[in-house]
Amino acid sequence: MRSSLLIFCALLMMGLLFGFSFITQQIGKVIGAEQNITSFKEKRMKLPVKKESNCFKSSEDIKLLWKRGFALEMISDQESLPPYRLVKTEYFDLDGNGVTDEFALRDGIITVKADSHIIWQSPNNWWVDDFFLEDTNNDGTSELNLLVWKEGSFGSQKPFWIEEEITEVKNHFFIFKLEQGDIKPVWQSSNLDHPNYCATSIDINSDGKNELITIEGSYTEPYKQEVTIWEWNGWGFSRLIQKGAGSLFR
Repeated sequence: MRSSLLIFCALLMMGLLFGFSFITQQIGKVIGAEQNITSFKEKRMKLPVKKESNCFKSSEDIKLLWKRGFALEMISDQESLPPYRLVKTEYFDLDGNGVTDEFALRDGIITVKADSHIIWQSPNNWWVDDFFLEDTNNDGTSELNLLVWKEGSFGSQKPFWIEEEITEVKNHFFIFKLEQGDIKPVWQSSNLDHPNYCATSIDINSDGKNELITIEGSYTEPYKQEVTIWEWNGWGFSRLIQKGAGSLFR
């Protein structure tokens, strides 16, 4: 009798847990449906326009400020954060073929042109906040680095153990290269824990390797910001922290 009661209680508990999990998933679906990329882009289009991006001070100023232990002072214009709608154009020979390529960002879409012909444009289900052209993975070649908002965490390469992906709009960091006239992905992050307001890449500690410098924000506190430093580790980025003037440690 006692064993039957224990089995009944166990089954009841499993049923309650399953029911709670099911309800939680349904709530998540409703929330995710409200946070779709279309409504996100509509809100972004209402932001004030800012031409070009100058959110960091010069490279030499950044190096000096980091040695002194000052982080937020690296930001050029703190009044311009959080987000605005960036209009930005840069010209750079990304693949080293002697032809200058055009990279133009407007209304969340970046367009890449070579010889005045469009060779790539970011998908309609993305919103690109900003881009920069630097060698972030230290392979000796500059890349197209994007700050992207999109639905879902994993994109087309979802891990096999994830049955159903959360469709909230979150921030990502993507790296692309230009090779033989085609834009090809190098590395694409999943959802970032903290959205990037701005990013750049320089050799901040003079070790011969570029570090990724970001201004991180918050999904819930729009005016929160922090300068963080990252280093390419071969498969992604590891955060570096300062443990003394002029030193960077993992």
